[in-house]
Amino acid sequence: IFWQCLARMIDTNQQQQISMGNSQQMPTMNSLNSSPDDETTSLLNNMGTASKSTASSSDITISTLAESPSNDAESQCSDEVIKQRHAWLLPFFINIFLACASFSIVMPSLSPYLLEVGASMSYLPWAVASYSIGEMIGSVAIGTFYEFATHAFSLGRGPRYSMMMCICFGIVGSTLYASAAWVDSSYTAQYFIVAGRFLQGVWTGGQQAIEQAYISAAIEPSKRVEFTATLSTCAVLGFVAGPTIGALLSMIDTTVLGLRIGANNAPGLFILLANTVMLVQTALFFDGKDDCTGERVKEADEEDQVDSSSGNSEYKPFNYMGVAVSMFLFYIHYYSFAVQETIITPLSRVLYDWDSIEVNLLFTCAGVLSLITSFAVRLLARHVEDRILLVASILIGFIGSAFLMDLPFSPDLPVWRFLAGFSLVNVAFPIGRNVVLGIFGNVLGPVNQGRWMGAMIAISAFPRIVGPFIALELLEMVRWKTWLEFGICACLFFVVFALVMQNIDLLVPYEDFLDDFEKNVKQHGRNQLQEVYSPIPSPIIGRRPVVRKPRAQG
Repeated sequence: IFWQCLARMIDTNQQQQISMGNSQQMPTMNSLNSSPDDETTSLLNNMGTASKSTASSSDITISTLAESPSNDAESQCSDEVIKQRHAWLLPFFINIFLACASFSIVMPSLSPYLLEVGASMSYLPWAVASYSIGEMIGSVAIGTFYEFATHAFSLGRGPRYSMMMCICFGIVGSTLYASAAWVDSSYTAQYFIVAGRFLQGVWTGGQQAIEQAYISAAIEPSKRVEFTATLSTCAVLGFVAGPTIGALLSMIDTTVLGLRIGANNAPGLFILLANTVMLVQTALFFDGKDDCTGERVKEADEEDQVDSSSGNSEYKPFNYMGVAVSMFLFYIHYYSFAVQETIITPLSRVLYDWDSIEVNLLFTCAGVLSLITSFAVRLLARHVEDRILLVASILIGFIGSAFLMDLPFSPDLPVWRFLAGFSLVNVAFPIGRNVVLGIFGNVLGPVNQGRWMGAMIAISAFPRIVGPFIALELLEMVRWKTWLEFGICACLFFVVFALVMQNIDLLVPYEDFLDDFEKNVKQHGRNQLQEVYSPIPSPIIGRRPVVRKPRAQG
């Protein structure tokens, strides 16, 4: 954080020096009496005025809307970015760390908590699945509200209100979860636990949708994978730190104001405290002004009204196939990860007779490996193209799944292959998740992505609901042989690899997709291309890869 703040200070100083140099080339009486900050503001306002006058004299396409500011609100957004660039990172770091630590704190104590309140263990699957169900619903609902609030409220208030509302769901859910131990009726207590886990899932699902939509709006396309990997690193740190915090909380056994606080409901109180801290620091330090998509939507609506009244409405294509491929690949990575985290513990006990210490050591090493991978993705994203990292994640996942397959006629799976396949899948998942989210934001383009990111997070929650049931059923079907389960995972990775290679030229930023579309309009005509870019994408439609020229970095 220190080095990032220092770099922003240097960038701001360079911007001021450039503005001063430009003003010295064309001196006026006003510029001689103005300060560097006034010159910077004047230069930005002149740029905004010039682009506005240009827009009024010619038809504005969506590429112009995406690449350059076109009114005073846009110039204000640019000025804000120059003065305080990415100030939202610290609140996001804190929120993500606390949210992921809260998730990993609850899991070890969930089944003992149900037994303590007198509930049947048949409610354990519902308590586990209710979190993912809430995550699926919350990501879509709160992501939709985020898009509405960004457009309806003034600049900055939409993201801020959405995040605070989202955290309030976590406060209510944590209160229900912690208070289940204070309810006399076991029937009511078990529903408190299930409802609390559901609302906690709504909180985390909505928070992920807001964070990813905000990254897509505040970060330029070439840096989105890097920043997504940075936030993912904080998430992994939270997952790793959670069990340590849970171990400390397990030693608590006291009574406060007549209410007993023990090892099982103490995690709920910790999550309540974490949500309170998140709510306060979001209200104080997160302004939400880096997301200017609401202002762009208002401009686009006004332009559409003008174009429709004048009869000059223009067809704006949407990259349906790029969106569909990204969603399918995201699902495959999460399905593979959900299968592994479900069956690795019972599988290691059945095949190798490992005890709890060995299994915990295995997952600790997996957490460290995921942390190292997230750091590596952050560094590689600066030098390697996103699509290369995307293909690498698919191949690593395929090889890892193949290593975990035993032969039907072999007595067992060798330990070295088990460890190698487990490690490769744990490497493929963070690479795939971070890169797919970055590419998905680029494919959608300069629009508010609240609903789309909500749908993406919902897709990631669905495998964790159905994956455990399917995985255990397939293992029992072949008497705890792994060839069927991981053979299916390997086949899915192979299918998505072929699909990605078929449509690799569509997994590009929307500006490049639009440039390619405009070139094809001149060659083939707009009517034919409207059939190609239809709302129902087809993998049969193939297009030649387009060689892109590197864009100049401003």
